[in-house]
Amino acid sequence: MMITFIAERIKEATDKSIEQGKAKYRAYFVNTKIYAKYKSGVDTILETDGYGEVID
Repeated sequence: MMITFIAERIKEATDKSIEQGKAKYRAYFVNTKIYAKYKSGVDTILETDGYGEVID
């Protein structure tokens, strides 16, 4: 599922550093709009798994 895939990529980047996680999040949801329909689901996963600090 695309939502899980995106969330996992963001979590992997965040595990390296918060800055990398935020950059990955922005790459998916701020710098481009093609993934906008997945944002709500990804945000839910990130918050549930303790990665809410990367959400812009």
